[in-house]
Amino acid sequence: MNEIFSAKIVVFNIQGGSGLLAILNTEQAAKFWIKEGDKISLIRKNEEYIVDVVLSNDYIQANEIGVTHELLNEYPIQEGDNVLVSYVQHNPLSMQAIRKKMLGKKISDEEIDAIIEDIQNNKLSDLVLAYYTATSFFYQTDDHELAYTTKATAYTGDMYRFPGVVAGKYCIGGVPGNETTMIIIPLLASLGITVPKTFSKSITSPAATGECVNVLMDISFKKQEIIRMVDKNGACLVWNEGLNLAPANDRIIKVSSPLGMEPYARMISSIMAKNYAMGINHCLIDIPMGPTAKVNSREDAKRVAQHFKNVGEALDVKMDVQITQADQPVGNGIGAALQVREVLRILQQHEKRPRDLEEKAIFLSARLILLCGMRKTMKEAEKLAKETLVSGEAWKKMQEIIKTQRGENPHIRSEELELGKITHEVKADHDYQIIWVDMKYLNMMVRSLGAPSEYKAGIYLYKKIGDKVRKGEIIYTMYSTSENKMKRAKEMLAEKHFYSYKELK
Repeated sequence: MNEIFSAKIVVFNIQGGSGLLAILNTEQAAKFWIKEGDKISLIRKNEEYIVDVVLSNDYIQANEIGVTHELLNEYPIQEGDNVLVSYVQHNPLSMQAIRKKMLGKKISDEEIDAIIEDIQNNKLSDLVLAYYTATSFFYQTDDHELAYTTKATAYTGDMYRFPGVVAGKYCIGGVPGNETTMIIIPLLASLGITVPKTFSKSITSPAATGECVNVLMDISFKKQEIIRMVDKNGACLVWNEGLNLAPANDRIIKVSSPLGMEPYARMISSIMAKNYAMGINHCLIDIPMGPTAKVNSREDAKRVAQHFKNVGEALDVKMDVQITQADQPVGNGIGAALQVREVLRILQQHEKRPRDLEEKAIFLSARLILLCGMRKTMKEAEKLAKETLVSGEAWKKMQEIIKTQRGENPHIRSEELELGKITHEVKADHDYQIIWVDMKYLNMMVRSLGAPSEYKAGIYLYKKIGDKVRKGEIIYTMYSTSENKMKRAKEMLAEKHFYSYKELK
């Protein structure tokens, strides 16, 4: 290790996801050509800890290093310790490989290992990592490279293994509503299929599975707790944050999320790495395709589907990839609490349950039942899935999951869910027929109401594509917990509608 100076640790009370930061004196850093945003190594008792550099002349003296509480929690460094400061030593192969990727050249397995190792050890700056991620926008990723990267990434974190058939279901997203996961997981688990489901929280949508599940129960658990829950219920519904599942992928996602863009290759690798790490050996992927969905052409959908299949084959995971139509939201509720109400209406077979969401959940459940070998034909599998819903067995299993995951009320009824108290009904001012829904603008409107952080915010749709609307009928209702946010949503509504229509003669 090439030590350049020593310094004393000083703790700064910086909160709010500040990260693994080392605050250096600006003048001292300049002597060693260290710039803001660089990475350095702090060496204590011959152990190396890599951190990001922030510079300051006002709060830090020469031969001092300011650190955050987050860093102290992550690394065995304490206030008052004297540490050595060193330049970060990259694996030379990783930079060589990234340069090759930027030129559109193939890289070897050894070079992939070097990149993943440097990402795992926090040795690549966000800028370099952004260049690496961006190469997937400009060049097609070789199938072998994609599969090898996925496997290598999975092994950077914890690996779970459960006996027998272990099923997973993942939707690539981009469609409002569409909360099939909370129906499929208890349905399959009630049939004896092991389904350890992990998920993320929303980045750009009004509500992801993370927010929806959190309406009913806790979602943050440690590895041993998850193993016990799966052993008890055959299933879990847990947030992947803090689980150390393919952590190298989390850094890649971090650099691409500010633009709200993620290359298909990275998305596929991330999804499959986390599923592989969770021990999934039978996996269903749902690719919604529509004009304002993430994937908006059949050509792209088929290409993404084939990549999923190729990676699954390389990982020895039995795959079923379904391209589903996504011209409009699935279900009627958009926003965490509204989507959960839809889920409960289906699990409890309420008369107001959304039939399109129910049909999609039954279809996808049947695909997994078939994939896992529980039935031989799709007709038999759909019959079993529907019977499991109608009999109440899926709801019974969900109640067990809610109870195990510290939910307040495993017996909650769909109509008991609390929604935002501030509401606004949007009514038709003339007769027409709805012909199109701009799902991206709908997402923006729901977010303006407070989603995803405010679970009670959202929009409930009474009318969808093909429906005829008469003057004075309610088209949708907006829900919020903030007058200011409702005002902003109304302003957006005045600028543009998220649906298009044709006049009725």
